Amino acid sequence: MFFALSVALAYVLTNIDGLFAFLALSSAGRRTQVLTGFLAAHVLVIGGSFLVGAGATFLSPEFLGYLGIIPIGLGLWEIWKTNRRSALDKTETQSANSVIGASSIFLALSTDTFVLLAAIFADSRQEMDHFAVLGAVLAVIGLFAFGTLLSNGLAKNKKIGRFFERLSPFVMIAAGIYILLDTTTDVF
Repeated sequence: MFFALSVALAYVLTNIDGLFAFLALSSAGRRTQVLTGFLAAHVLVIGGSFLVGAGATFLSPEFLGYLGIIPIGLGLWEIWKTNRRSALDKTETQSANSVIGASSIFLALSTDTFVLLAAIFADSRQEMDHFAVLGAVLAVIGLFAFGTLLSNGLAKNKKIGRFFERLSPFVMIAAGIYILLDTTTDVF
């Protein structure tokens, strides 16, 4: 169960930018499209990362840990990108007038989560996959509930958004280091 909670925490922290996009878009109107698009995007992220992670079984088990390099690289890339331009500024200019538009925004903001979750699925033993799925589903439920409750007030507070936006890459780096290490959830 601890594994599920750690996956949920990593999922939430890598989706803070998506949460603030959710808050901004839902408070600006088109609430139904945003809610549906958010859920559809995360179903695709979880399902796709499970398929990619399961497909990585063709790799030798001793090389699976090296998948941690990908989230570390993405985390470093996000730190560099954040220093150049705020991700929140980009999401405010995009449109969410349809479910497909909202889903596209959330999918674009979830690429780091997709890679992280796929690496977790690939690196962990098969009997641990249901805990990873449970953690991801709990995270989506938590993000959805939190976003729905706070969409009116918090979307306007850019300081909090920037704080969590800056925290997210460090979570990716920490998760990548976790994947690089041999742990009790690993294949071998």
